[in-house]
Amino acid sequence: MKSLLLVTGKGGVGRSTVVGAIARNAASTGQRVLAIDAIGDGGLDMILDGLPDQDSLVTLRLTPDLALKEYLRTFLRIPIAPNRFGPIAKIFDYVATAAPGVREVLVLGKIATEVRDGDWDLVVVDAPATGHAVELLTAADTLSELIRVGPIVSQTRWIGDLIGDPEVTSVLAVTLAEELPTTECLELLDRLETETRVDIGGVIVNRTPTILGKRGLAQAIRRGDERSLVAKERSEVAAQQLERFDGCGAPVFVVSPASFAEDPVLHLQKHLDGRL
Repeated sequence: MKSLLLVTGKGGVGRSTVVGAIARNAASTGQRVLAIDAIGDGGLDMILDGLPDQDSLVTLRLTPDLALKEYLRTFLRIPIAPNRFGPIAKIFDYVATAAPGVREVLVLGKIATEVRDGDWDLVVVDAPATGHAVELLTAADTLSELIRVGPIVSQTRWIGDLIGDPEVTSVLAVTLAEELPTTECLELLDRLETETRVDIGGVIVNRTPTILGKRGLAQAIRRGDERSLVAKERSEVAAQQLERFDGCGAPVFVVSPASFAEDPVLHLQKHLDGRL
């Protein structure tokens, strides 16, 4: 487990649930954990709501406005009155539209600052989905290439170096054993390999149905009822998709679906405990 773990994947694959499970597993061992919702939609809070409290686990909902306020506080060291922030935010939006990566680097900067300066053993991030995650991870390097001189260069270079340090940072890709999510996940892995400096920690294939062997498939055909045939079809599809990860260069963790009465976070905790 690295100091910074970013979790990404196609929408609907259970990315936030994975973040919640990893954060809770780390906190259960006494580690101080910060779980960051870098999407800003409150999904991570909803995932963890109602589960037993853990004093060593803190959540942060990181919005672009919060990231901007943190940047102004950290680097300009000037307190901004609430009635002055609106005009500043509008100017920032104008600049961010003209300069690719500005908005992303502020979010990434807040994450990196928590890793560098915060009292955390682990910072785990519910990162944006696939392509947007690549933009986030390359934001510091992109901005450094666009702006060659000035304080922004020094302020962003260390962020890019932290994200690219395999001793500190790693990315987990979450997917399903279905054709479209698998295709998107493989494309993501390729982009992470070719466009970023980040270490790929592994792939979590979430909610994977039982893979039937030859005997199980034969029994399903003999029974011929709808439930058996659906199980056969799902097994065959899942097996085909899992084969596509052969040679992907990253560890693959296969997780079964939670039962009807089981909490998905607690289910993932049991499956991932000791494996990451």
